[in-house]
Amino acid sequence: MNRKWKFILYPMVLIAIIYLKFINQTTSSFIYKYNEIQSIVAFLIFYISVVFIANLAKYIYSKKNKISAGKKNNVHFGIENIANFTIGIALIIMIISAFSGVNPKELITSLTIVAAAIAILTKEYIVDFISGIYLSFSNTFEIGDYVKIDQLKGKVVEISMLKVKVLNDDDDIVIIPNTKVHYNEIINYTKRDARFMTVDFQIALKYIDTIEQLEKEIISSLKSFSQYIEPKTYNLKVVEMKTDYLDLKFQYTLKLVDMDMQRKIRKKTIREVFNFISSKKELPTTK
Repeated sequence: MNRKWKFILYPMVLIAIIYLKFINQTTSSFIYKYNEIQSIVAFLIFYISVVFIANLAKYIYSKKNKISAGKKNNVHFGIENIANFTIGIALIIMIISAFSGVNPKELITSLTIVAAAIAILTKEYIVDFISGIYLSFSNTFEIGDYVKIDQLKGKVVEISMLKVKVLNDDDDIVIIPNTKVHYNEIINYTKRDARFMTVDFQIALKYIDTIEQLEKEIISSLKSFSQYIEPKTYNLKVVEMKTDYLDLKFQYTLKLVDMDMQRKIRKKTIREVFNFISSKKELPTTK
């Protein structure tokens, strides 16, 4: 539904429901005869109000920060998470009230008595939700950022109430609990120069004659991408030397930010390292 129509339709529906419940005597007396209808109408009023306020908040934020229609960032997801959580709680209260016949106000008072027990039973979900709210409104990372969370690298595509979705380099969607994201080390590669790229890999020492030779072969394999890469920015860096292998980083800078091109060059680099190792295995050994 068009955003402008939402701002017209929601208030009109809300006004109509309020009129039927509180002003029109015929419909009002009918609604108050049945507890189930009372609960449903109360939920509808609450639901429409929350959705309208959430949409209005997102609209104002988008206008203020010049975000085009249809695009979302962390704040949008944060507002949606809070709205969905609030509506979910209201829905539970409505269902219990409708089937038990208890007034919603009295029910809310009663629920506070068992709130502690509910919090203990659902503490993992609560911590995930709180972590999600924090991640939504923090500047740790934003939707579209390329990050490393623990050992996972990829692009953040969604921050929900309980999970973060990351698109990894194999184009797989990886779903991570918010608490794991919050308590793990996070490297945000997008916060630096977004054009600066790094490909991490390991290689056994027996397959390397010189680092320079490996660097030249990788650079040579990327000639077809030279129009997208800044000249003289290639660098093969030794991160750590182990007993029988090396941790390496191949680094370069793109001329423009292009996520699709980043994946293609990363894939080509990894394949070239594999081809380099395979060629070494095929060489005849001398005694």
